[in-house]
Amino acid sequence: MQKIRTFIAIKIPIALVNAFDDMLSEMRRIDSGVKWVNPRSIHLTLKFLGSITPDQREKVFESVATAVQGEPALTLKTAQPGAFPSMKRPKVFWLGLQPDHLDDLSRIHIKLETELAKNGFPKETRAFKPHLTIGRVKNAKNLAEVTKKCIGYTFPQFGIPVTKMLVMKSELSRSGAIYTVQKAFPLSE
Repeated sequence: MQKIRTFIAIKIPIALVNAFDDMLSEMRRIDSGVKWVNPRSIHLTLKFLGSITPDQREKVFESVATAVQGEPALTLKTAQPGAFPSMKRPKVFWLGLQPDHLDDLSRIHIKLETELAKNGFPKETRAFKPHLTIGRVKNAKNLAEVTKKCIGYTFPQFGIPVTKMLVMKSELSRSGAIYTVQKAFPLSE
């Protein structure tokens, strides 16, 4: 039986994709050990499920439909870049989100986790920290310069309209992951 790499996400608007393209063009000028994400692939992950069967995917669809039922659409706003675990020891560079509406997003996330757990998917043990991943550190080459440039970059503020949750398929390839929407679940207008 073929398994499907699956995650639940929110898509970002094209204007934000273009802003990431500008930022990452600047970051790529530094010869570093950071693998920058293709701006067209950037998304807000709510839950990574890993490789699942087609039967499990149906359970995911049921879980997401139940979790978003009655949830109103919202708009998130971008903040400035950061890193996990910290800017002093970055492993992942990301763009943060302003606190506006993060409580609403967290409520939806909790409902997703609860519904998925009812269908056999373990709850995430780490705290939910919504972010947009922009790069992963592969080695420490020129890392101090990259970190300084990332901290100093003034990212323009964008709104991210959240009108639907997407169940996504991820296919790994040599040129990077290819993401395909499996099913969309609209929020209330």
